[in-house]
Amino acid sequence: MPETTVPSPLKLTWVYGILIALVCIALTMIFYMTQWAADLWTGYLVSGVLFIGVLFAVIHANKAMGGKASIGSLLTMGVLTAAIAIIMISTATIFFHLATEPNVDNSVNIPSDGGRLSEYSVTKREGFWIYLVTNVLFMNLVLGFLAAGIGAMTVKRNQKTTAAK
Repeated sequence: MPETTVPSPLKLTWVYGILIALVCIALTMIFYMTQWAADLWTGYLVSGVLFIGVLFAVIHANKAMGGKASIGSLLTMGVLTAAIAIIMISTATIFFHLATEPNVDNSVNIPSDGGRLSEYSVTKREGFWIYLVTNVLFMNLVLGFLAAGIGAMTVKRNQKTTAAK
């Protein structure tokens, strides 16, 4: 009978964190290239990918450990996966912003045309840091923690404790 090796949950954390981050970074790069990065729906799409990715990471970690993982270990694994992905996504978002920010004097302010912000708008340049903190960091942290919790509680819904009599 061949032996099966159980992947380490820490290894799965890194693998899923990096995969989630790469998909989100690719989407972010597409949004910056098409100048849709200022639209809120793009951030929601990236956050949705993070949520689903962390959920799958927790489910796969439980399956890889033969269903013997505790809720706490699965929650920790999911939160660490989300943290790895969020750090990589926010770093890439900062790089994309700095690389695509137009080099203009602060006195130039070309207003927006209709529903889209102009690249040369002072509102867009100054509003990036608020967007980074709220949409990239805070919202992704909340969704990552929520996905880890939902995933852990879903796969361990009938968990037996050793202290039960």
